[in-house]
Amino acid sequence: MENWPRKFGLVERRKKTQADQEFWRNQDRYYRVTSEILVAKQSYDGLLTWERRTAVAAAVGLTVDRAVVAGRAAARLWGIDVLSEDRTVELLHTDGKQAGSRRTWPPNVLYRRGNLHAAEVYEEHGMRVTTIPRTLREIAARHGVLEGLVSIDSARTKWPELTRETLTEKLLEGVRFAGKARVREAIELSEPNSGSPLETKARYLIRKADLPGIETVEIQARIDTGPDEYFLVDILINGWLVIELDGRFKLDGTTFGSTDAVLRGERAREVAIQNTGKMVIRSGWEHLETSEDGQIPLLVRIEAALRSHPVQTPRGQTMRTVDKTA
Repeated sequence: MENWPRKFGLVERRKKTQADQEFWRNQDRYYRVTSEILVAKQSYDGLLTWERRTAVAAAVGLTVDRAVVAGRAAARLWGIDVLSEDRTVELLHTDGKQAGSRRTWPPNVLYRRGNLHAAEVYEEHGMRVTTIPRTLREIAARHGVLEGLVSIDSARTKWPELTRETLTEKLLEGVRFAGKARVREAIELSEPNSGSPLETKARYLIRKADLPGIETVEIQARIDTGPDEYFLVDILINGWLVIELDGRFKLDGTTFGSTDAVLRGERAREVAIQNTGKMVIRSGWEHLETSEDGQIPLLVRIEAALRSHPVQTPRGQTMRTVDKTA
């Protein structure tokens, strides 16, 4: 686990002494993340949204004495992607202990009820968090299949040894808990090579829509565009329909270089793929949300492409996700 307190420069107020005069004189230079944890304004203002959420999770982790950071907040501390931007930090107590009255809870903190064993707790850098298996289980069980799938996909990409079989053993076997069916479905739908939460959500929506005409769905599919050139595309449907997904950071002018250079590169890539006879649909987060007419724009475009494309895929097959590893 990364040392987030050091990375973000979190300051534990209770550890400062009267000798730290510069700190006490310059309180206006800090934001108060929790009642006991501060962070320099200059540092915090430069953080991305996901980094700020992680900083809050780390601050709460440093503050609580008996509780354990769980759910989405724990995933952030493990470096696992989460779908939601909710900054609430979920906490659990071990061995059946319960939190006090809700009126005593700090802001942005939610204590969950549940059986958490000592073996499901990991401690490092002054923070106690749920183990990776328990973290993934909490997200899927409490927040639904899609959120669980995003985090499980991310974990499988980060740790290839987390196969479906391994996840089933670690998350499901030998325990009873609410939301077990959701966890099982998230594991079954997971893939070892998802490129991003956006890709995972798109794949999930395509799978759940059960659109007529879809025979195969392949992720991170290789498209050969020349003797020594190929591209990996986010999603390939029926071997000819390419879905390219653009996340929030691709055109921010910083993460992937200047916006103009990114646009030129993406256009050249798209033309090269189209020259192989493929059709390309570009989509972003906004195309995965339900519009006013009750439809999801990405699915509408896919359905239209499947109806209009002259090439027919073999009949008599069922939709499947191409996956060479479990």
